[in-house]
Amino acid sequence: MVKRTMMKWYEKFSAADGYIIGFVMDKMLYMVEMERIAPRFLNVEEASRNQGDNLRLRLKKAQKQSLAKKAICLGSADVLTADKYNKGENFEKVVTEYFGQEWEKDTIPFYMQGDINVNGRELQIKLDSATLANSKMLEKLKRM
Repeated sequence: MVKRTMMKWYEKFSAADGYIIGFVMDKMLYMVEMERIAPRFLNVEEASRNQGDNLRLRLKKAQKQSLAKKAICLGSADVLTADKYNKGENFEKVVTEYFGQEWEKDTIPFYMQGDINVNGRELQIKLDSATLANSKMLEKLKRM
């Protein structure tokens, strides 16, 4: 599936009103909120386990430098490996706690709700290299 098509279907089904994306630069962790993830930040890559293609967040160095100008620094990137969870889950935890909320691991899909609700807005939280959706799931949602 081509990127434009995957993005169209992902945006159609996503329950998010916006996004918080995170990245590491110079060993520091940053987050930036945005209404929509720009196509230039996304790649289509082959998924594992026969899931088709992944729509994945992939930030280049220059993009990180540009985003850092309006991003919030959350401190050392060490927090991403400080817990028993993976980096994406640890980032979600740090962001949730930044907003004064209690984090707990969940498995609620992107088409039902965001990862966090801030001021009545459902926000999806994604760390650099995260998968937004795979083509197999998007095809399934199209049929529903």
